[in-house]
Amino acid sequence: MNLREGTRRLALLLGAVGAIVGGFASYSELQTIREQLASHYRFEQLAVSPAAQHALNSLKLTCAQDASDKQCGDEKYVPMSEVNSGGITTIYWSRDYQVQWIKTDDGQNLFSTTPTPAAWEYLLGALLPVFGFLIPWGAVRAIGWVGAGFIKPIN
Repeated sequence: MNLREGTRRLALLLGAVGAIVGGFASYSELQTIREQLASHYRFEQLAVSPAAQHALNSLKLTCAQDASDKQCGDEKYVPMSEVNSGGITTIYWSRDYQVQWIKTDDGQNLFSTTPTPAAWEYLLGALLPVFGFLIPWGAVRAIGWVGAGFIKPIN
């Protein structure tokens, strides 16, 4: 039995399996990041669209004429506008008339709090296969090294 060669082969095999699993995790993570980025940009585009600006002007005009209207944002209601144009169904506003939430005509809910992904998230997604290889490979090599210390070499 050759402990050194067996440990090396086992480490490479488990490292390869770990890299494959890391690849699947990387794909999943990068898909999530891509969807988050698309959602953020879509919100930004719709929030400044002509349909949103028209809804904002209408809401401000309505609230200037009748501040008791429930869509003007008294304590019980959040200001909102039914738009039904430009891909927007409903816009929910903050008390200072900033877009907080957009309901689109395809059923999506887009929120102002969706941030753009940070650069480290892309880096982590790309490094998952590398970590998937190194962690099991290193663990098997370390266990093999410790185990080899307990075996008496035959002279």
